[in-house]
Amino acid sequence: MTVFALHRTHRLAAALLPLVLNWTGLALAQPETSEPTTVRIDIRDRQFQPDRIVLPQGRKIVLSITNHDSELHAFVPGDLFAGESLNVSGNGAPEFGTQGFKRVVIPSDGLVEIRFTPTRPGRYPYRCDMPGHEMSGSIVVE
Repeated sequence: MTVFALHRTHRLAAALLPLVLNWTGLALAQPETSEPTTVRIDIRDRQFQPDRIVLPQGRKIVLSITNHDSELHAFVPGDLFAGESLNVSGNGAPEFGTQGFKRVVIPSDGLVEIRFTPTRPGRYPYRCDMPGHEMSGSIVVE
């Protein structure tokens, strides 16, 4: 009976804490959710849309890239994933080298998802390196 009363008291205190802090004007940090944020890049008419993306540092991200064109395209991220742990899925063809992830070739109507958590702030340009394609963009990690 004492254990039950103690747990009930703790639950009540935990429920009232945000109200008390809000009433006193103190901020309460929101807990980090484990669900990733999905960020979409569409490839249309030989363009990345959007061509500039801002990502929060330390937040789980799913970068979802869809090729709507009738030709192959590549996503070449430069140094964005240097030293990062990531997972690539979908119907693209990822390429890895001694430095890790190099690029992914995405077929027409293809979809690639890259799961990672950006840890280094900065501006990271990306591009398509297929011959004749002048496609580029940037990802900013803040």
